[in-house]
Amino acid sequence: MALNESFRRAPTFALRIEQFVQSATAKRDGGGRGRLVRMLHAPAVGEASAGERMAAGNATRAWRRGAARMLGAAPAVLCGAALAQTPESAAYATILGIDSRLAAWIAAQLHLEFAAFVLAVPMFALFIEYLGWRAEKTDRVAARRHDWLAHEMASLLPVAYSLTAITGALLGFLLFAAYPGFMRHMTGVFGPTFVVYPLFFIAETLCLYFWYYGWKRWQGRWKWFHLLLGLLLNVFGTIVMFIADAWATYMMTPAGVNEQGQLVSLFDAVWNPGWMPLNIHRLVANVTFGALLCSAYAAYRLLLSEDARERALYDWMGYTGNLIALFTMLFLPFAGYYFGFELFAFSATYGVTLMGGVLSWLFIIQAIVIAVLFIGAAYYSWLGLLRIPGSQAQQRWSPVFNVLLIAGFAVWATPHTMAASIEESTGGFHPVLGALGVMAPKMIAVTLVLVVLYASYLLYRRAGREPAVAWARTGTRVEWGLVGLMALTITALGIYGYFAPAHIRIKTSIWQIYVLIGGIAVTFALDQALLRGARTVAAVRWGTLPRRGQYVLVLLAVVIVWLMGLMGYARSGARLNWHVFGIVEDTSPGAGLPSLGEAALVITLITAIFFALLAVAFAIAGMAHRTEERTLVDLAPQGQPQ
Repeated sequence: MALNESFRRAPTFALRIEQFVQSATAKRDGGGRGRLVRMLHAPAVGEASAGERMAAGNATRAWRRGAARMLGAAPAVLCGAALAQTPESAAYATILGIDSRLAAWIAAQLHLEFAAFVLAVPMFALFIEYLGWRAEKTDRVAARRHDWLAHEMASLLPVAYSLTAITGALLGFLLFAAYPGFMRHMTGVFGPTFVVYPLFFIAETLCLYFWYYGWKRWQGRWKWFHLLLGLLLNVFGTIVMFIADAWATYMMTPAGVNEQGQLVSLFDAVWNPGWMPLNIHRLVANVTFGALLCSAYAAYRLLLSEDARERALYDWMGYTGNLIALFTMLFLPFAGYYFGFELFAFSATYGVTLMGGVLSWLFIIQAIVIAVLFIGAAYYSWLGLLRIPGSQAQQRWSPVFNVLLIAGFAVWATPHTMAASIEESTGGFHPVLGALGVMAPKMIAVTLVLVVLYASYLLYRRAGREPAVAWARTGTRVEWGLVGLMALTITALGIYGYFAPAHIRIKTSIWQIYVLIGGIAVTFALDQALLRGARTVAAVRWGTLPRRGQYVLVLLAVVIVWLMGLMGYARSGARLNWHVFGIVEDTSPGAGLPSLGEAALVITLITAIFFALLAVAFAIAGMAHRTEERTLVDLAPQGQPQ
């Protein structure tokens, strides 16, 4: 497409700097940055190198005077909903004296977080309900326990769904009131989807309330109908997310329009290059997000409970939520890489901005935050061994795994250069850190981190159980041999890719993912066969986990919410001052990119507001959904986790 080709053309570095100096000298108002970004995307003879593009990106940061009014800067809506004016509409309205960009940022991020929660919880709640339905004929107690767990998770949805609708309505009001020109552009491109979206939203709403409030009515022979309602709820919710993702990714990787922004193909505008990668990434991330929030709710209820049986139920609920989050976190980095790969393929500008320019240090922060997330989830799992008498053999591996996780994340967070002195600030790779700063070692590190997490889970499954199959000893050796072979293969592929050309290096990264997924699939199937009919030598004592385990679950919920805000800033900030990349430019007085420090303050504020509202939802759910005495007697879990 001609539009895509125009994104890849750039003037030479010398011409960019000359134009920048002339522009900055002639006029120092807010329009200067807009002209600069137009220069950076203007066609010229010759293709600039990646280093030249990065240097030009650094030059743009000289423009900071007056344009970046602290929090009203470029990521108008971090969640991919950064909507603003078309060039022909000069006015940017201010509502009640409030910075419109800051207000839209906060409203959009809150809406995205509640939307992620209400989309994800029905997914695993329905799956847990289905497991209970399947177990009805063989183990009625286990069936009722699973049904209780699914209902307990679903009890969080009505209030959260209302908050989702409220924040969405607030966002819509802000966008139409403050950015009418841009909304005309979006309506011109996505008008039909603006009609379809509310229809699916209404269908999702009806299914949610019938599914939740009809839980006790549709039991027994009507359970299939209740499961069908849950399935429809998830289908409609996923469609709603996919439609919204089309709007978000259009702003990053626009398609289906000509160079003037006029619609050519609605199908291409929806199915733009970034659409399906973001769909996959958000599905996986939303499940992780929802599971950790449900675990935090379980920790909240357990800490308030004085009944040992109720504490056992909520301990089991927290364990289940953390287990779901750990499983989905195994695939989350690769879903993010897939989305990033499509962005870089669409325009090299994204690669320079994200990995080599103004946002490059953001990914060091990201690595540290993700390290807290992964190590925290693993630490909770290791604490879980304290519930199982006689698990000392598995507990002694916890310090080893902890060291391996910290080492892996240290490699992931290492930049290729660290200017600690004037001599080291001349560019190029650091003489010591440079080898760890490129992608091949980082890919080895993050993939081995996932192997360690998976090995921790395998050890937890063995605690308190003895395989009963005749080939148990041989099978165990084969299983752990395959885990070791998986780690060695991943390391070998990474080392080979480090010395190989770039196109081979990319392929080895993909092969590492295949090795990880294939190894997990094979070894987990083998582990299932080994533990079939296993003898329980020490039952799990649910409700006895130390209190610090519950605090870890709350911490993980805070970390995942903050991380979502950080990556929203990266996703929208990568567009610099384009609302629709290369088509609709931001010409507002607050155009620009806030610093990481400024963004961190806003993200922290959003996180605090979100948890204040979520605490209200938890309190209402706790008052409206009390566990009955009979339920406590019948369902308090005993024995091994399911």
